[in-house]
Amino acid sequence: MRVRPEELYPEGAGTPARALIDVRAPVEVARGAMPRSHALPLMTDAERHAVGIRYKEAGQEAALALGYELAGPQLPERIGAWRRVCAEGPTAVACWRGGLRSELALSFIDRDDVARVEGGYKALRRHVMEALPRRLADKRLLVLTGYTGSGKTRLLRRMEGAGAGVQVLDLEGAARHRGSAFGAEDAPQPSQQSFENALATELLLDPGRTLVVEDESRYVGRRTLPDPLMDAMRGAGLVVLETPMAERVGNIVEEYVLQAGREHGPAAARQRLEAATQRIRKRLGGGRTDAVVGAMRQAEEAGAWFEPCVHRWWVQVLLEHYYDRLYAKARDRLGRPVAFAGDAEAVADFLTRAAAS
Repeated sequence: MRVRPEELYPEGAGTPARALIDVRAPVEVARGAMPRSHALPLMTDAERHAVGIRYKEAGQEAALALGYELAGPQLPERIGAWRRVCAEGPTAVACWRGGLRSELALSFIDRDDVARVEGGYKALRRHVMEALPRRLADKRLLVLTGYTGSGKTRLLRRMEGAGAGVQVLDLEGAARHRGSAFGAEDAPQPSQQSFENALATELLLDPGRTLVVEDESRYVGRRTLPDPLMDAMRGAGLVVLETPMAERVGNIVEEYVLQAGREHGPAAARQRLEAATQRIRKRLGGGRTDAVVGAMRQAEEAGAWFEPCVHRWWVQVLLEHYYDRLYAKARDRLGRPVAFAGDAEAVADFLTRAAAS
């Protein structure tokens, strides 16, 4: 049985038609993978490398023989993993181009209801990326913006979970980065291909007509937004979340200082924040940088890391003298139209009405 990429990822269907097993080697998956796929390789990187050399030297039959020899002891475990996925519902199998490795996996799985993806991962990626500009053109795109610490991500997650009919495309979540000098997360960022695949697949599958994204530059950490999405964002209307400075400071203290301290301990949290502050030293200014770093160290050394009041001063310095200036400069330079501005409740109401219209 075969399944075409457009049948596996139907436009506006909400979810893929089948679960996907990716039998490529880990090194291939690391370069690019489809979202929510099960990476269950037929061969390890070393096995694939050895089989590839044998194929060049002696042809397909000899390469197959070596593959069976190398992978044989692990095959029962690998087949069991594939079959467990297949037992949960409709499933498809993909390799790089939908060729020999997919066929071998299907023969081992030995179920008539499991399909091979025509063209493999290469065709799947082409399908979702070619659909990206069209899906963006079909949607009303709004860009949620506001000063750092305004609570944009929290509001978007609230809208996503409220069933308001708004499609939220989480750029920072897909990139595993919060989009600033202080935004690195514990988990490494995905590859560029995997990042693009995740965004394009969400846009392809979601039937919603109103799309909301958080305002980002072209780069989210080390990942780059696809050109069609970046171009659409530059021409989209802005929804400005207005939040008082005191609330913004409190949001930053909780998310970047206290939460980091709870997860990693005060010393590690301080070291990460200090390193990030040093990276913006040129823009922030040497004197302010030294004062901010000194306040961080004093809070840690005094055992006061979890007291919010000791961090408010230096967080406000970063906001006023670095982040707010960058935001204002970008806003003035781009000159994008403002569709709406208000506090969190007003913005949530506007987005809900926009989705219903």
